[in-house]
Amino acid sequence: MANKSIIDGFAFSDDADVSIASAEVEKIQYIASRMSMENPKGVLAVYDKLITGGVFVTPVGYEYLRTLQSYLYKSKDIPDEAVREIPVPISYTRALNLRSEERDERLSKQKEMRTLRKTFRNEYKISLIVNIILIIMVIAMFVITLQAENPNMINYRTAILNQYSEWEQELNERETAIKQKELELDIR
Repeated sequence: MANKSIIDGFAFSDDADVSIASAEVEKIQYIASRMSMENPKGVLAVYDKLITGGVFVTPVGYEYLRTLQSYLYKSKDIPDEAVREIPVPISYTRALNLRSEERDERLSKQKEMRTLRKTFRNEYKISLIVNIILIIMVIAMFVITLQAENPNMINYRTAILNQYSEWEQELNERETAIKQKELELDIR
């Protein structure tokens, strides 16, 4: 299975570069089908037009230019001075610096993420401890509230029923006491 980012043996990291390289492959095929390698002067003319026009910008195109240049150097009909050098518009120093900067940036992000993870771990532990303390406090408040003698929102019904029961019991006791007194007074 061929990878779509590999064109003519070159691996490209960007989809835009892949499409440019694919277009250059088509241009190379078109030029090769129209040009006769038997005519060194014609090859030199095409070579000069390709360099002047800046037709090729990827390694695929540069490799084709290098092939034409090698052919022209080997040809006895063309002097070596007539064959132009292939201009390279890319600054490799800048590319290396960019790569170095990207690596440094990636490393600093990784270091920052490690620091954040440590910070989050510490904050998580503190938060967990605080939450456990708060849960214990809430449970203690419910226990205190349930054991309190004064009526509150949780035990008000039970407290009121107990109070009415006590009053009823007290009234029954008084009524019984009064009936006994009446019986004692009526009998004598």
